[in-house]
Amino acid sequence: MTAAKLDSLNERLDSLEAYAGSTVVGKDDNPVAVSGDIAIRFKNFDYYEYSDLQKDDRVRTKVEAAATVGVVVSPASYLTVFTNLYLPFDFSGYFENSKASSPNEGPFNNSERVLYLHSSDYYGLRISENMLAGVDMRTGSFGATLLAGGVIWKSASPLTMWERETMPRFLSQYELFEDEKVVSTYYKEKAFKPVKEGGRAFWTNRSFGGLFLDIHTLPWNMKAQAMLSQPMDMDIGARDGLRMLGSQVGELEMTGTYDFRGQVVHGRLAKEKIKFLDADMTLGGNYMGVIYEKDQIYEPDYQINPVVMDGDGNPAISDYHVASIDIKGNLTPKFYLMMDVALSWDDSTVFKDASEELKEVGSSQKYEKEYTRTGSSSPAVGVYVKAQDKHWIPITMEGVYFAKDFFSPYGMTDPSRFRSWRQDEWYVGAGTFRYGPNMMGANFKLEPDFNRGRAHVQYGIHRQVEKGDDVINYKYNLNGRAMWESTNSWTRHKSLFNSDSGNARGRQLSRIGGGRGQSRLENQEGGVRGGTWELWDGFVPYASLADVKAGNIPQHAKWNSTLALDLGYDIGHWFNTDRNVMLQIYTALSGVSTTFSPLGYSEEQDDMLMVNWYVQSEPAVAITPTLHAVLTLGFETFRAQDAYILRNVSSALTSTSGPYQAPYNTGGTYYEKAPINVLQTAIGLGFDWDFSDRAGLHFRYRWMTNSDETAPENDWKAHYVQAETKIWF
Repeated sequence: MTAAKLDSLNERLDSLEAYAGSTVVGKDDNPVAVSGDIAIRFKNFDYYEYSDLQKDDRVRTKVEAAATVGVVVSPASYLTVFTNLYLPFDFSGYFENSKASSPNEGPFNNSERVLYLHSSDYYGLRISENMLAGVDMRTGSFGATLLAGGVIWKSASPLTMWERETMPRFLSQYELFEDEKVVSTYYKEKAFKPVKEGGRAFWTNRSFGGLFLDIHTLPWNMKAQAMLSQPMDMDIGARDGLRMLGSQVGELEMTGTYDFRGQVVHGRLAKEKIKFLDADMTLGGNYMGVIYEKDQIYEPDYQINPVVMDGDGNPAISDYHVASIDIKGNLTPKFYLMMDVALSWDDSTVFKDASEELKEVGSSQKYEKEYTRTGSSSPAVGVYVKAQDKHWIPITMEGVYFAKDFFSPYGMTDPSRFRSWRQDEWYVGAGTFRYGPNMMGANFKLEPDFNRGRAHVQYGIHRQVEKGDDVINYKYNLNGRAMWESTNSWTRHKSLFNSDSGNARGRQLSRIGGGRGQSRLENQEGGVRGGTWELWDGFVPYASLADVKAGNIPQHAKWNSTLALDLGYDIGHWFNTDRNVMLQIYTALSGVSTTFSPLGYSEEQDDMLMVNWYVQSEPAVAITPTLHAVLTLGFETFRAQDAYILRNVSSALTSTSGPYQAPYNTGGTYYEKAPINVLQTAIGLGFDWDFSDRAGLHFRYRWMTNSDETAPENDWKAHYVQAETKIWF
């Protein structure tokens, strides 16, 4: 009988593995699970027609790669331990000539293996949560997750810790952070049936490094979270807002020491399932603070060029605080409401000139951390309201009021992709595409979808609450991402600097801005500035050449109006195929003015300071279930009548008798009126191919041009090629 049982068991051995595998639903059912991806990305930029200004960025080839590994250990049902590891690869190789490290040439740059001084290439693909460790603990009425790492993505409320996504994420840009999905799903979410809320492409998280405690399960439907971090992108004691090993040419260049002499402190307490009109609402209280140590005064960069100064020119430190109460939830199954009301205030510490007192004790210092005076500002109000209704045509309304002095360093009024800190400025597309202090207004979005397409309309009108400096910033929407990636300069990541100021020369002849000669926080000189994946430009519409010379920045309570259309239609049925063939176009028209204007369409309108028109079309086709392709066609114009540049007589026409020219001085330079009439174009193509079940190839090509009518030094034409393969395991 025993032999018969053994024979029966042997006959079933082939099926036992399948039976056992069927009990494993996913990696979370395994005591130990390992997953991740390997990505290799190739980029090549070639400005084949360029002026001398593009010399340092004319040609650039870059290969970057990384492995991301996640390890999850579940020793018991109530405990999970996990870690994320980020392992970048360096393909820079060995250089063969002394020019390889340009633009920062020096005695150490001959045949070196590593990249040039201040290279930002080691930022690489560092977008996901890397070098992160965490533990999740769960019981019946309590659950919490503790995270510790260099990049932690979290959100709280719109006015304390939040990122606001406003524009479509186009197929032509395959993002670094795309998670695992087949090509058909990727194209569906980006083009065929675009995802407009949530997900990796439109998430609301901000990144921090430090400790984060998320208590996700508490009695009485309560939740809480707390964070202790460091002000990595608000380090006022270092020259560029990030303390680097800046004098070390090598692999350690961008690793940083993470010694920021300050803390970012955050806390949130919320209660869910509050009954209101038969709805379950969530009510939360939030706090965010950036608190600096007084030891900041011993930083050499801070003493020489302080971020904040008092009226007598003494260095100061401002600690930033913001507290808010938010409520959100579905009042009905088809009506969603979110509201956040916040107060912000500063605690200031001014260092007094203590030279005489310190001289008596034998110190040559001018400032000491004990010799200070302190004070607090009056609270400033910020209000954000969002309502979504889906009873008929889906409609979304956003309304805001931000006082002039309202400042939330990690809220939606200071986006992480292009930090403004608290500079007095205004934006093309203000309110619709970007929030900031000193703003009030509303956005309206109609988002009807039909059987084979969509017709989405957005309109926004916003005004400054009080008069502000007429410093106008505008974003390069069409080609800005590629322009940003093509520059060699490390300052492309630092919005307090011109994005190419780390090069031997600027890459463009900039229009004149404001704030010349002031501290770097108040430096609003014109020219291109970057942050993360974005490139902005700026200028001041001075009233006359005399005002340019004197630096008299005009002030107005400015308006911005924006009308945007997002249209798409699937024409696959025209060709008798069930494959998607999507025609789509996105366009936005924005105008900044000093008086109310419902729509800015021409720089010649009364009181119009600048007009921007942006058009991008991306037809997409599903060639096979595993191979999809996209075309890119687009143009963008910027037009403003009152703009000025500073020319060198030696490199410009010596005649100053033209209608826009006037001599400045006899030192070889002069100011010239140069109205902004910039046209950018783009033509490109790309494909995405799943050549294996968990591996894909993503290719993009773009031909780009820039034409500046009154400053032809800024004209260029360029090729941009990008290819990436990503393998998941």
